[in-house]
Amino acid sequence: MANAASTTDAAALERMHELYLEGGRQRGMAPHIVYQDGKCPHEGCQQSLQAIDFRLEAFGRTVHDPLVRAWWAETGFAGRCPNCGGWIHFTVRGKRAITEDEAATLPQLPENWADEAVIL
Repeated sequence: MANAASTTDAAALERMHELYLEGGRQRGMAPHIVYQDGKCPHEGCQQSLQAIDFRLEAFGRTVHDPLVRAWWAETGFAGRCPNCGGWIHFTVRGKRAITEDEAATLPQLPENWADEAVIL
């Protein structure tokens, strides 16, 4: 019985996620997120990245619009950790450490993104 409940819960969560994505896409909402894992994903870095309001509007439409589209398409974007400088892939579902080569294939936050962002 527990398996049936887990499957139902997982399906309901996925439907909620899809609804959230659709609403964000339709409204062109600027990304802000609260991650379950609060630290930078690079080993040894203690930078807090639990909750982030990227504040993309501070960079103008040419930066804002493509990054907002990438966020809601679940492509996400790459940015450097403000502490260790390592590349991070930020998405609606999570964040992970990536290489410079991987970052080059993704839309990227401006170098000074953390100066404008609210990071908790």
